[in-house]
Amino acid sequence: MSPRLVLSLVLGALLLCVACSRAVKSSVTVAPPKPEATVTAAELLDEYQKNEFAAAPTYKGKLVQVSGRVTEVKKAPFLGYFVGLGTAHEGETFDIMCYLDEPAVADAAKLQKGDNVTLMGYCGGRAAGVVLNFKSCTIVK
Repeated sequence: MSPRLVLSLVLGALLLCVACSRAVKSSVTVAPPKPEATVTAAELLDEYQKNEFAAAPTYKGKLVQVSGRVTEVKKAPFLGYFVGLGTAHEGETFDIMCYLDEPAVADAAKLQKGDNVTLMGYCGGRAAGVVLNFKSCTIVK
């Protein structure tokens, strides 16, 4: 083989490798997931307080969109940042803790106690008989 042919083959193989390693931009936009249920914090809490056994199959483990009043925005040790949603009843100990996905933390930093917000995440059910936990939450805009 001639040196030119070998050089051409090597360069062609190199260009092919570079072209194959480039990220391909997709023109397909992925729609955000649709919640299986949409409720207010007050409705959800009311259902769990009335009958946890009836409410759990409807919400637990499912993607739920919940709207309510912010009671707190904090970081729980080992669990990460969360937004607490409460009800209109002052001093209510039973509330919702929505643990945030990392991209939602910046949006949560803008929230204040008393703000109305809509979050979407997976309902983990009741913890310690007092709090409803949501995981992988995002703030719905």
